[in-house]
Amino acid sequence: MQNKIISNLDSLIENEKPHFLLAVSGGIDSMVLLKFFQKNHESYKFSVAHVNHNYHSDAKKMEHLVQDQCAKMNNDLVVENIFLKGVNSNIESNFRKMRYSKLEEIRKEIKADFILTAHHADDQVETILMKIMNSSGLDGLQGLRKLKQNIIRPMYNISKSEISDYASLNNVKYIDDPTNSDNTFTRNFLRMNVIPELKKIKNDIHIPFNNFTDRIDEVHDLIAFNVQNFCNSDSYRVNDNNIEINKSDFYNLPLLVQLKIISNQCIDTKNSFSKTDVREIKDLLRKNLTGSSKRVNDKTILIDRNSLIIYKNMKNDIFINVEAGKEFKGKDFTFSWDFNKAPKTFNNDNEIEFIDASKITDNLVIRSVRDNDSFLPLGMSGNKKVAKFLKDKNLSFLKRKESLVVCNQDEIIWVAGYQLSEKYKIHKNSVKIAKLNFSRN
Repeated sequence: MQNKIISNLDSLIENEKPHFLLAVSGGIDSMVLLKFFQKNHESYKFSVAHVNHNYHSDAKKMEHLVQDQCAKMNNDLVVENIFLKGVNSNIESNFRKMRYSKLEEIRKEIKADFILTAHHADDQVETILMKIMNSSGLDGLQGLRKLKQNIIRPMYNISKSEISDYASLNNVKYIDDPTNSDNTFTRNFLRMNVIPELKKIKNDIHIPFNNFTDRIDEVHDLIAFNVQNFCNSDSYRVNDNNIEINKSDFYNLPLLVQLKIISNQCIDTKNSFSKTDVREIKDLLRKNLTGSSKRVNDKTILIDRNSLIIYKNMKNDIFINVEAGKEFKGKDFTFSWDFNKAPKTFNNDNEIEFIDASKITDNLVIRSVRDNDSFLPLGMSGNKKVAKFLKDKNLSFLKRKESLVVCNQDEIIWVAGYQLSEKYKIHKNSVKIAKLNFSRN
């Protein structure tokens, strides 16, 4: 077993001599890991962390055991306590999140390079079975990774029986976690009832399960390769506020690659895809209806005419009050206005508009388009919905969404950059003129 751990560490670590933080609970697996490092202390730099869950009657005994064993070998040890209050479901999952969060805090504090856990080959079997039962997607089926970011599992290919043998031969002291025998936890039920039956068929059942996760990893590598190639191509364009993807090229990709491209934009460390999200995104892509969209976290996925667009949702509608002679310069646009003389000639510059200012009663407002907005377009005799006007100009959904209107109180003067209101056009009797300037940054 010792040679396996050494070989695993050598294959996973590129650093000359990294600083390891061992996560030690006091159970047999982690105490064996601790014993290995104590016996090989000259070869490795390591510290120890114990996170006490304060959940069962032996919690303090396990903490004291870790303290005693570390004190005997003068190992650096950090002990932290966590408490789970007011939670009656997903206890294991909540404790796991809290534990890893605390371990990461310790790692950063002591400036260790990696966290090492004592997960082993039998744990992998349990994890994969649980993921299959929970209908996990491809990401979930990866199971326990032997190396994930700064977490290393150096015993990932070592069976429980090998660990038990090592503990006996090396007189490893440990305490069995009493919650491990609680069959109300799915993992425990699988460990105690299902896996023994599988081992009757194949004693080294962990080997095909490890092979399975290796194949899943290879699939992920293939998907990542295709994603990278596509995102580096002309079919994938990164703009200031959105990602624009050539739709015909995108639909030539396998569905899993499509989903990964989308997830790379819509998922971060705080957010993920729910099963409902995945189902609805698949449905969105399958139907491919122009104008249809799906909001995921703080992004929206939009099916446009020739493109698939991923853009960040605006937190609030734009509403800017601008005084005469002042300029508002925001991240996406600039707007200013002032009283002026009528030009001798008018040009087709859509960033400038002259208006009859006799009806202006206050400062002008530039704001986002609202669903019920309507105005009287220049040269027309009847009102028209702003949304319908923008759509008739064959603007993309995203450009329509980004459009702004300039208002005198509640009355629309100008669909900025597109069309003036008939009510505010200059005529021969106009004595008060204003010049409006609007541009995209």
